[in-house]
Amino acid sequence: MSKSNEIRMDILKHYFSIEGNVATLKLVYDTFAELINPNFGGVEIEKLNDTLFSDIREAVSLLPRKFKLNLHIIIKDFGEYEKEECEQIIKQNIYLVGYRTIKENKQKLISGWSLIGAGAAILVLSYLLSNYELWFDLINISGTLFVWEGVNMAFLERNLENKATRTLARSIQNITIEGMGDENKK
Repeated sequence: MSKSNEIRMDILKHYFSIEGNVATLKLVYDTFAELINPNFGGVEIEKLNDTLFSDIREAVSLLPRKFKLNLHIIIKDFGEYEKEECEQIIKQNIYLVGYRTIKENKQKLISGWSLIGAGAAILVLSYLLSNYELWFDLINISGTLFVWEGVNMAFLERNLENKATRTLARSIQNITIEGMGDENKK
């Protein structure tokens, strides 16, 4: 193992329990209610705020690509929630995050292609006005910027986000939830 890999592994061992290519991270929260967004939805659905997913994304970003991640979510006080109910809420919210990601990617694709189309139309207009040098230059530059931003949005940003989402999905091997007293039973 190279010196840089040893240093990286020493740093990671401060935050993760590492066995082979599997890293285990404990995320500890005082109450399950602190993970809930009280301003979203009604009684029939509990939407989590971004705290848990932000912690998960950060954990995945710290690990080398070849690693799998086991998450142990420890809730000190479930409060009015049952453990099984919390597991179901987290599962539903994972689906919701996936849905949101797919929807945002479609919107970026549509917006990107719209900008590309607008930019192409502006570029055609600039060539129609090529006799007027100043207008030609201004319109040509703005059309080029529209096309550039459209390509960036439709292809580059979207592909980077898709790659990050796939990496996140492949990295998580297991998620367990337990109460503070449950971990002492094992």
